[in-house]
Amino acid sequence: MENKRLRQILGIGLLLGALTLILYWPVQHYGFVEFDDDVYVEKNPWVTRGITVESAAWAFRNLDVGFWHPLTWLSHLLDFEVYRYHAGGHHWTNVQIHLVSAILLFIVLSAMTGLPWASGLTAALFAVHPLHVESVTWISERKDVLSGFFWILTVGLYFIYVRKPTVARYLSVFAAFSLGMLSKPMLVTLPVVLLLLDAWPLQRLESPATCIDRLLAFKKDTQAVRVFRLIMEKMPFLTLSAASGVLAILAQESHGALASLEALPLELRLANAPVACIAYLWKMVRPIELAVFYPHPGMQPIWKVVGSFLILVGVTAWVIRQVRTAPHLAVGWFWYLISLLPVLGIIQVGSHSMADRYTYIPLIGIFIMIAWVLQDAAQRRRSLRPAIAAAGCVMVLGSMILASMQLTYWTDYRTLFEHANRVTERNHIACNNLGVVAHREDRIGDAVSYFKQAVEFKPDYRDAWLNLGRCHVALQQYSDAVACFRKAIEIDPVTLTNRFLLGFSLMHTGAMDESARELQQVVERQSDNDEARFYLGMARLSQGRKGDAEEQFKEVLRINPNHAAAHNNIGLLLLADGRSDGAIAHFKRAVELAPGNVTMEDNLRKSLLTKEKERPPCEP
Repeated sequence: MENKRLRQILGIGLLLGALTLILYWPVQHYGFVEFDDDVYVEKNPWVTRGITVESAAWAFRNLDVGFWHPLTWLSHLLDFEVYRYHAGGHHWTNVQIHLVSAILLFIVLSAMTGLPWASGLTAALFAVHPLHVESVTWISERKDVLSGFFWILTVGLYFIYVRKPTVARYLSVFAAFSLGMLSKPMLVTLPVVLLLLDAWPLQRLESPATCIDRLLAFKKDTQAVRVFRLIMEKMPFLTLSAASGVLAILAQESHGALASLEALPLELRLANAPVACIAYLWKMVRPIELAVFYPHPGMQPIWKVVGSFLILVGVTAWVIRQVRTAPHLAVGWFWYLISLLPVLGIIQVGSHSMADRYTYIPLIGIFIMIAWVLQDAAQRRRSLRPAIAAAGCVMVLGSMILASMQLTYWTDYRTLFEHANRVTERNHIACNNLGVVAHREDRIGDAVSYFKQAVEFKPDYRDAWLNLGRCHVALQQYSDAVACFRKAIEIDPVTLTNRFLLGFSLMHTGAMDESARELQQVVERQSDNDEARFYLGMARLSQGRKGDAEEQFKEVLRINPNHAAAHNNIGLLLLADGRSDGAIAHFKRAVELAPGNVTMEDNLRKSLLTKEKERPPCEP
């Protein structure tokens, strides 16, 4: 019997691995998606160093993307050490972690419940569901699959600890939990989920032996005392969760990712939360029209808010009523709700209303509900077993087919956002990114149309205003560019890029004094910005302040000795001042740095002729 069970577990595990590999095999040929992949890997100056002492230290102190997740950074550093700029390798690491997590989920559930087929169905749905394509395929979401692995590992080690509570086993659980927190703070709710698992399937409410029983000796052994002991057992986990949650909020705030209450009032966030809970369930059942970004609609229709809330209350009441006869329903349902709570937007990060990646761990709870309902039905009526098995196969294969279709949208940047723009409404992120694609392809007219749509959909979208301004610069429509950059500064007066572009555009409209003021602000706060100093020098030159202009051009060369235009401009100033030797040296360097530049070559010839004329005539 034991050998048969072992063969069964091995067979299901191999099948899970095969299904996952078949589904995600194509991602080895996918590239980077310049929607956070550039920030996380491709253009990150620290990650592209690979594993060094300095980059490892940076991983532990960095908050640049609004997360403190050093283990995730270390995984990216290791990947770059191995794969360099081969994006397929980075994708494949995500797939490998996801595959291991799916098999581990099956093993853990099977060990806890003794039901390999129900556990296998749960793990299979986790492995191949279309809602998980985003987490697995998107390199930037390494934090999802890595933290998901440690979530499942923590549950597995917790089960081992429960079977024989020792301090060593307890510490192993806490270590896995801590590593998960170092991957992504999504694990903040795991201690509460462990309490759910204490009720089912671990049955610890009857006799909750813990490794701290000697510290919690009670005269009476009541239900309340048992629950209290289980809660106290989780206190180190809850403490770490609280600290990690606070750190996550501070990191997001430092990155400017937290939406203010003025931008998105609390009532809109509370209204969106129940709608998102139901929307995820609907997308689980009907996983089509999935997008990488779902714009926040603002105030949801009241009927949708009330209806979603009533459905949540109704299902919650129903699973509580079934808790004695079907505890898996309550555990699965509350697993879903509790693990989803941190990402429901009460503390809003970004401008989205929901995200497929947020379902990576929460949907395990729903998959448990589905699998165990089918398991119970099969146990009650043996005649239905073939039909139930067929239903499970249809769910898994149907999910695989839809997931493979969803995968095709991740082949490149343009396809991803064309699809997002097609299946959502008023998607400012999709429009902006499609505009970026059009701009790179020199389809400036199309880019302008996309950027105008983006700012129409979200008038306070700074990036779209900047990009629209850049298009006007490309079209030499500098007055329109000035208006766009002024709007960007109105939205975000801190970021210096806004002021630099405004100063640059003002210069081309002839407003030299105002241009100089904007560029002066940039160099005062960013002294090593060579481009800002160069154009400030140009503005000073137009104002007739040649000494100040020369000073700025010299600063440019201090920062960037290979700036050809700065060499050329200093040469012109020196030549005008009668210092032809110095002018010739700078012109020669400019020509070396920019071979084929006709203007610089002419300036060099003129300076040489001037030098020739300065020589005294030879005596006959």
